[in-house]
Amino acid sequence: MADLKITELADHTTATAREDLLFLIDDPDGVPNNVKVTIGDAVNALAVPVTNGDAALSLTAVLHGGRIVMQGNISGDRIITLPTPVPGLTFRVCANQLGGLDGHDLQFFCTAGSFFKGGLHWASTVTTNTNSVVNTGVYSTESEDDFLNVHTPGHFDITFVGATTTRWFVTGMAVAAAIPTFHTAAD
Repeated sequence: MADLKITELADHTTATAREDLLFLIDDPDGVPNNVKVTIGDAVNALAVPVTNGDAALSLTAVLHGGRIVMQGNISGDRIITLPTPVPGLTFRVCANQLGGLDGHDLQFFCTAGSFFKGGLHWASTVTTNTNSVVNTGVYSTESEDDFLNVHTPGHFDITFVGATTTRWFVTGMAVAAAIPTFHTAAD
C-alpha cells in the first residue's frame, strides 16, 4: 500500500470525521514537503477571521475567500473592492460598534463588468426618523448596480457569493443611520 498513487487509493466510504487525515503538500511553490493534517485542523486553519483596520481593502480568493473579514472602525469613507465573481466564491464581511453616527460610509465595489444581485435588511440607528422608515429591505436592480453603499454603519453582517462570472449575490443586514443603497457609484 505504501507504493500506491493517491489516485489508486480506496474511496472513503464512511462519514468523514474531524480526526480523519488528509495528505497535504506544504509549500508546493517553494520547498514542497509531504505532510498530513486532520480535516478538523484544515477546516479551522481555513476559517481563521481576517481583520481590516481603518483602510480600503481589495478582497482576494486566497486571503479572504470563505473567511469572515472583521472590519474595524473607520475614520473616513472607505471602499472594499470585490474581485471578478467566481461561482461559489464567498466573502463575509462583518463589523460591530463602528461608531455609526460619525459620518463615515463603507462602500462595497464590484470590479468592472460585474454587478450585485440580492439585498440587505436595514435597521436604523436613529430613534426618531422623519419618514418613519426604520426597518426595511433594500435591493439591487440586478442590472447595473456595482456599488453597495452602507451609510454611517454601526453594525453589519454581509455575505457575498459569486452567482455567475458577472453577478455577486449579496445578503445580510446592516444597522446604520441611513438606508444602504445599491447604485452605480459611491454616494
